[in-house]
Amino acid sequence: MDALQVKCFMRDCGDILRNDPSAVSGQYVIQPGDGGREITVYCDMKDDGGWTVIQRREDGLVDFYRGWAEYKNGFGNVNSEFWLGNEQINRITFDGSFELLIEMTDHLDEMKIAKYSHFRVGTEDSNYTLKISGYNGTAGDSLTSRHNGQQFSTYDRDNDKRSGSTIGTNCAEFNKGGWWYNSCHHSNLNGLYLTPGTEGSTGTSWWNFHNRYHSLKKTVMMVKRAP
Repeated sequence: MDALQVKCFMRDCGDILRNDPSAVSGQYVIQPGDGGREITVYCDMKDDGGWTVIQRREDGLVDFYRGWAEYKNGFGNVNSEFWLGNEQINRITFDGSFELLIEMTDHLDEMKIAKYSHFRVGTEDSNYTLKISGYNGTAGDSLTSRHNGQQFSTYDRDNDKRSGSTIGTNCAEFNKGGWWYNSCHHSNLNGLYLTPGTEGSTGTSWWNFHNRYHSLKKTVMMVKRAP
């Protein structure tokens, strides 16, 4: 059977790779440790594999300026651009300690990474609060200081810390994305997919990559159970 069609009802992509070291990157079905419904995911098995991909941007064909319900449940296609869904990310990461790896490529095709040794997203009752620490990588840390401990915000669910601004108090609405905004951000990987060379806080950006809000060409966010 084609590896892309195999249903391995395991907790995450790391379990799949441990069960079958020859497994290749592609689409699988997992069942997180909470015993709930299965989730269709994309597994990155290359190199230090076993990563469960939770976000991908690559061509701008999927609109990421969406509301709370869509960010909760997920949208897009796991084989192209998508957000796995805050509910699914919570279900995967609630059971144990997880790492986060972000691969980012700019429009000059320079690729950098940001890796975190601890990543977790809380339940909806916490507004999917982000817990992130232990940075290592080449892109610079644009998550920990500004976004750790922040609740997720969308244009129709304002959970950020911005107030009293003349340009609006809803960071998600102003920056055209869904993210763990503070007031507002150093990273905005679910922002608008802008044309090459475009700068501005509304774009798909990671401040420390260029030390400015410079729109990125590709981003991939993926998680794996920590060793």
